[in-house]
Amino acid sequence: MKKNSEKSEKPEEQIEEAKKVDKDEENHDLNTLSYEEVVNQLEVLKEESLRARAELENFKKRTSMELSNAVRYANSELLSSLIPILTSIEKALENSDEQKSTDKEGILLILNSFEKTLENFNIVPINPNGEEFDPELHEAVSTVNESGVKDNFVVKTLERGWKLNERVVKPALVIVNKIN
Repeated sequence: MKKNSEKSEKPEEQIEEAKKVDKDEENHDLNTLSYEEVVNQLEVLKEESLRARAELENFKKRTSMELSNAVRYANSELLSSLIPILTSIEKALENSDEQKSTDKEGILLILNSFEKTLENFNIVPINPNGEEFDPELHEAVSTVNESGVKDNFVVKTLERGWKLNERVVKPALVIVNKIN
């Protein structure tokens, strides 16, 4: 019968009993230690405490940084969805006839309004014409060999790239000059 009553003991009660036994053993151990051993044990516990505090501070900093980045770059998925629309508007503007200048002006106004709205959210275009090729900002689609243009410079931008808070969301598609 005694075994059944032990099994019916709740887990919380078992934990409390184990803590009491551990404390009794610690007190007994501390009573048998010399002064130097107690001081050494105290130093070990201080070091463990400092390490735990440092780990907690690092965790707080890392979590804060991750949260900040999540908030800063939350719009990147939205921007990725809007980029094809912007590209289509730009292509429509490039391909519109000169005869329909009012249509062209309307498309240009829409595009400018769209870009100003994006700039308010720290979303800026990458338009690298005449700049040195940077693989982090540009994606080379083709190369040409043009005289009068420096080697490894962007000759033409096929599609603008986009950055959100200095992070590239879409690299610019470019043609780069390569001198043989």
